[in-house]
Amino acid sequence: MVNKSLQLTGENYSRVVSEYCDLGNIIDRFLSAVALIAVSPIFLINIICAKLLLKPSVKLVESRDCLNRKFHYYVFSAGILKRSLMLTAIWSRKVGLCGMPTHLSLTRLQKDTLRKFKHVPVGVFDLVSLKRASGLVVEAPELLLKNQFSHSFSQYLGLVFKGAFNKLIFRGDKVLGTPNLYSLFGLKVNNVSMKDAVSWATDKSAVCKLGCFINVNSINLISKNAQLTHDINHCDRVFADGSGVRLAAKKIGVAVKENVNGTDMLPHLCQAMIKKGLSIYLLGAQEGVAVQMANNLKAKYPTIKIVGVRNGYFSENNATAIVEDINASKADILLVGMGSPVQENWLNTHGPSLKCRTALAVGGLFDFYSGKIPRAPIWMRELGLEWVWRLIQEPSAKFRRYVIGNPLFLFRTFVLNHAAKEL
Repeated sequence: MVNKSLQLTGENYSRVVSEYCDLGNIIDRFLSAVALIAVSPIFLINIICAKLLLKPSVKLVESRDCLNRKFHYYVFSAGILKRSLMLTAIWSRKVGLCGMPTHLSLTRLQKDTLRKFKHVPVGVFDLVSLKRASGLVVEAPELLLKNQFSHSFSQYLGLVFKGAFNKLIFRGDKVLGTPNLYSLFGLKVNNVSMKDAVSWATDKSAVCKLGCFINVNSINLISKNAQLTHDINHCDRVFADGSGVRLAAKKIGVAVKENVNGTDMLPHLCQAMIKKGLSIYLLGAQEGVAVQMANNLKAKYPTIKIVGVRNGYFSENNATAIVEDINASKADILLVGMGSPVQENWLNTHGPSLKCRTALAVGGLFDFYSGKIPRAPIWMRELGLEWVWRLIQEPSAKFRRYVIGNPLFLFRTFVLNHAAKEL
């Protein structure tokens, strides 16, 4: 879909705002009325609880949106689902289901951009919060919000659904910390943004730095593979990848800053390499896949320096020759896509002999960028359901990993509490 909001001229802003507000008025009033009827017994319970505790039934809450505008709403003083009283504010359109976000810091220029939409009410849901809660990178929040304010009826409803699902899964009342380094299932994990991860990967180094990404599959594998635990913990950087790891981190009180996975990182990495004049070597996947990935990258980034390409199917007897070829290419960045636990072990075995700046274990990255396997739609990534897409694409190959592995991971996380295991 074309981003209509980016095509608007000054005189059209008021029309777009009016259409968005009218649309929100229809949807919000209907959905909030239905919800109010459904939760009315809870209202009665909460009022009774407040009376028994000698508290006022409701209390007024004041907050501010990203444009620093004040808004007020009521919550219950006691009982359950205390914030459900906000439904009355939604019905009266003091607050919208979708609208301007709160808890979002913007620059002065970004605020000035959004002031054209000052008639849009504060929203329970918004695109920026949706993406950030699921760990997706947001580089220009003001442009994302401008796009939201040109939503159609179906897109508005879609944002309501995705926002509610996202809050249910990834948000909660528990206050989470954001340590730079934490332990998860006995693995050290670096809690960084995508920008910081790319900066680390492209910075100069006296020795080759090793990096890897951990996901639900990695954690399931370490339960029966002590060597993989060793190999991951001996990497210089370990990045959290996926909604499962995000949930497990939340269980131990840690908020993952961003979903730093290889697939999302590569475009940022390519741009940084081009800017710094760095080169890359692709090692992994089946015959022809890395070559096709290199062709696709050259088509998208014509000035990128790809100095070597090789498949990942070779015997250990050839490893020394491959390391020599990588070093002879003078590659700055090495991507190794052999799958876990092979890639992590290969890097830890041969890392000391490598002369590149950074070597990253990237799993199935080559399959995505070669076009062999299409990437999940953005709405599935926003909901943390990219694994469902992978299962649909490769049902036989991924059945054990997802259908058996995901419930096993949740059992270890929430029943056995293995996520809290220390290093």
